[in-house]
Amino acid sequence: MKETTANYTSVDLSRWARKEHFEVFQSFAQSTINQTVLLDITLLLKNIKEVGWKFYPTMIFLLSKIVNRHTEFRMAMKNNELVIWNEVHPMYTIFHNETETFSSLWSHYDGNIHHFQSVYSEDVARYGNNLSYWPKEESLENVFFVSAIPWVSFTSFNINIANMQNFFAPMFTVGKYYKQDEKVLLPLAVQVHHSVCDGFHVARLINELQDECNDLLHHPEEPAS
Repeated sequence: MKETTANYTSVDLSRWARKEHFEVFQSFAQSTINQTVLLDITLLLKNIKEVGWKFYPTMIFLLSKIVNRHTEFRMAMKNNELVIWNEVHPMYTIFHNETETFSSLWSHYDGNIHHFQSVYSEDVARYGNNLSYWPKEESLENVFFVSAIPWVSFTSFNINIANMQNFFAPMFTVGKYYKQDEKVLLPLAVQVHHSVCDGFHVARLINELQDECNDLLHHPEEPAS
């Protein structure tokens, strides 16, 4: 790593293990990795029902927790150099029934699920009736993306980005969960840029997310980074 600023650290490419991979996937092999999985959220739904939390903000929090745990999901290009944000915050979609459109809203993440539940509720209460694409006045660079399609389940999902060269923020899409046998399953699509992430990193994220779904409320809170 190189210079550290207030909210990010510059990456020293000469000392980075993925330097060659980064250069390959920034040049002739531009690509993203897309994977759709089924999460077992049986215990998660049981636990949040007991404490009165809603599912969507809880899932956004768990994704935020794991994204902030690993540097490969916090990377960006800034001033023509690769950097790692100290922390990233979730930008998520909220749907407007009256217009059948959505807005993109972000909420601050600090690693505490109790805080996040409150912040999310306050943001949705304040901006939920604003039909703008970005209803929140303040914007952030250090974000990742979550969207929801709660009306349908899916086995595959892909977002095509026209100019993805420096679009490193991970994107998550959740579908309609359903019961199968004795389990409740949630479709989750993950999209990352191959310049900064490999299949190994996506697999680790998914496995850790499943652990978090099983263990929510059973262990202490973690800091954001």
